[in-house]
Amino acid sequence: MGCFAGFLPGRGSFFLLRFIYSYVLLFRLLKRCNKIQLEDGLVLLLSDRMVAPFSWMKYIVISRQDYEENGREILIHEKEHIRLKHSYDLLFLQLYQVIYWFNPVAWLLKRELQIIHEYEADEKVLQTGIDAKKYQLLLIKKAVGSQRFTSMTNSFNHSKLKSVLL
Repeated sequence: MGCFAGFLPGRGSFFLLRFIYSYVLLFRLLKRCNKIQLEDGLVLLLSDRMVAPFSWMKYIVISRQDYEENGREILIHEKEHIRLKHSYDLLFLQLYQVIYWFNPVAWLLKRELQIIHEYEADEKVLQTGIDAKKYQLLLIKKAVGSQRFTSMTNSFNHSKLKSVLL
């Protein structure tokens, strides 16, 4: 049995089904959005629904309203996630969690890696000259509400900057 001892029906299968279900929801959302091919091979998906901005592989998903109001900041942030290939990290950790669902390190590692990912993306946004206080307010605004696909994507809402008091 070895490393698959925890992956028995009724235990690990729950996490496998949750993993599959999450991706089914993600792909459904990706299909419903209006696609815009960006200059660097990325695909911008505009949603008429209010969804929290996020990136996954070569896709950036953003609501039409967010794109009109704060598109520049959000696109810089999400493009950095894609450039650094954060989706691959998260996919690997999700598969790791499916197999080692019983190991708390699997869950802690994913959470900590998401924090690091957000720090890296936020740092890139601030390096472009965007005002830090304005950006913090945007993060706080985005942290309240909106549907999230945080378990499998790089979400604009995960940033630790939103917890900083102004």
